[in-house]
Amino acid sequence: MDASITGFLVIVLMGLVVYATRIAGSEFMSLFEMTPRLETVLKSMASSVLVAIVVSECARGSVRVSAAVLAAGVTMLVLKNPLFAMSSGVVTAAALSFMYG
Repeated sequence: MDASITGFLVIVLMGLVVYATRIAGSEFMSLFEMTPRLETVLKSMASSVLVAIVVSECARGSVRVSAAVLAAGVTMLVLKNPLFAMSSGVVTAAALSFMYG
């Protein structure tokens, strides 16, 4: 099979899996009463996963990721704007990748 067709099929399959998990998640959560405690847990879960991924890269000694986290953290402390903080982290990581590979 041609590589471009395989790539396309993989992307479509991934999209279907994401869609299925979204639908199944909604159906599953409809079985539970949304308490303030459950809502707090669900809101913090996405952040926890992101932090776990980033911290593991920093722990491995990735200078690029550590610099990006530092830039995002400083930007967030100064500007108090998550969009600018995330953008500064991405730009820092991209610049370091461009300069040092």
